[in-house]
Amino acid sequence: QSGNGDMAPFMAQMQAEFGAPVSLEDFERKAQMLDYVDHRAIFEGMNAHLWSPNSGRLLWMTQPAWPSNTWQILNADYDTQSSFYAVKKACEPLHVQLDLSNYNVAVVNTTNDAQAGLTLTANVYSLENKVLLHKEEKRDAAADALTDGFQLDLAPLLAAEKMVLVNLELRNSSGEVVSRNFYWLGADNASYRRLNRLPTATLSATAKSTRTGDNIRVKVELSNTGTAVSLATKLTLLNAADGSRILPAYYTDNYVSLLPGESREIEIEYPSKSANGPAQVALRGWNLAKQVVPAP
Repeated sequence: QSGNGDMAPFMAQMQAEFGAPVSLEDFERKAQMLDYVDHRAIFEGMNAHLWSPNSGRLLWMTQPAWPSNTWQILNADYDTQSSFYAVKKACEPLHVQLDLSNYNVAVVNTTNDAQAGLTLTANVYSLENKVLLHKEEKRDAAADALTDGFQLDLAPLLAAEKMVLVNLELRNSSGEVVSRNFYWLGADNASYRRLNRLPTATLSATAKSTRTGDNIRVKVELSNTGTAVSLATKLTLLNAADGSRILPAYYTDNYVSLLPGESREIEIEYPSKSANGPAQVALRGWNLAKQVVPAP
């Protein structure tokens, strides 16, 4: 963001570098994806060396004093951006993560209770949704500690594919998924341009609203019914009457990525006085065409 608020010189520079027209909307979606992986890495990096030597992380700013799309996890306009959900993901009390420095998969348990009989699963995919690697092991996670899982041999896969998708799942002894984590990784900076070639994703979505006191809760069901991954899908709550934003609104998750065949449930809660009638949920993503789902 330039000091005088004029984005034109920056957009011209971006277009010259990447050889394609860059709109403000395109820049914003890329900034949100970068914000997500950056802020998640800040806290997963702490987890990777929990207590030896790391015991905390200090963010210089949780929000700036001017409109921005970087260097913040909160926003004065109530539109919570991707970095908030990335920090929330990395700071789960029971969390599965990939160490980007060595591709080690580990379990972080910051609760006071040991967790026995966990199942740690990693699947690596190509951008064409081909399974390149599968690994699964049992682990017991000590209380308030990092427990090593296994290492993924991603170097040869990245050399061959240039871009890979890594999906991690952690299940408890009852088989319930207690943590998910998803990464898009490139062999080098230029490799990330391959994400521009992803085909359009196909998401099936339904939403239903219920009222409790002065609050309304919207339950959204998302399912990837296509053959391509859906990256960084953002949900936005709108007034059905005129398409205006409903703010404040609180999402259990956002900027979610779904592999083909995956489903996810997300809840949105908002004060009824913030809306002017029925709500609807707008969806947009990295490779998802915009769509609107009614929330009766």
